[in-house]
Amino acid sequence: MSDIEELSDEQRISLLENKVGKNRTVITIVALTLIIILSVSITVLILKLLHVDEPYVSNSSFEQQALLILQLQTDIVEHKQLISALTLTYEKSQVAAFQQNLIEQEQSYQRFLAALKVGMFDLAKMIQGSRTWLDVYNDKLDDASNLSRQREQNLQRLSATKVLLD
Repeated sequence: MSDIEELSDEQRISLLENKVGKNRTVITIVALTLIIILSVSITVLILKLLHVDEPYVSNSSFEQQALLILQLQTDIVEHKQLISALTLTYEKSQVAAFQQNLIEQEQSYQRFLAALKVGMFDLAKMIQGSRTWLDVYNDKLDDASNLSRQREQNLQRLSATKVLLD
């Protein structure tokens, strides 16, 4: 108590004002908290009182979905029966003609690549400093030509084994 007696009247008043300000702040926070809790409680109570036990989706939509599922299942069964009835038969002459057509296309593609390579070489001779791009494109053309030759060989091998099987 001796500390309080040593304080002047002005100091005592400022201490009391600080305590009163802090008390007001605490009381305001408590009051706001109580108001929020009360409003949330009332809102929840009103929602519970107004709650209706109806489902969000009507039963008729479930019935429609069930009918649709049944229809789709029957369609699947019908399509499976149709697929099982399908047979893939080819005439031997059709397959051979198709293979021959593919072989001719590969050969034509190889001739085109060779002509393109010659044309690029002639163009490179006309333009100075074109050796670098010519090498790059020659490599790409060689790769494409090699792939075409491999496809042609595979097709010829298939047609040869087909002839042996017949």
